[in-house]
Amino acid sequence: MRAYRGLVWPDQVERIAAFLRASGTEGRLEELLPDAESPPGLELRALPFECNGRNVVGLVPSVRTLDHRKLAAAAGCESLRTPSDSPGFPFQGAVVFLDRSALRASTVWLELEPPRHFLGLAPSQLLRLTRSKTADLLLDN
Repeated sequence: MRAYRGLVWPDQVERIAAFLRASGTEGRLEELLPDAESPPGLELRALPFECNGRNVVGLVPSVRTLDHRKLAAAAGCESLRTPSDSPGFPFQGAVVFLDRSALRASTVWLELEPPRHFLGLAPSQLLRLTRSKTADLLLDN
């Protein structure tokens, strides 16, 4: 991990850097300049929902579409609702599902808050840190 502009990361990113250090996880934190291309590798979107009173997060490739029915079935609920508050990485207190297609990537990237800040991890590390379950979550084309 590198320092942010020679000083420190923004508070939200520093919280994640501290979490990675405490868990002994090797990851990459990057800030992209405006108009820069996405980081190399598979970029994931974290889509939060509420399901039967609990938070559920679906992690899917950013270029694909989540099938809400598949996520609801994996989570064991009839329908998903958009939550009023969504947990950020590492999605504490949420049940997390990672689309199986992400397992083929060497590195997956999650955009953090503030925008243009990314976390890069091996899919196996992402599974471990978020206690994710894998499932087929993509809308069939």
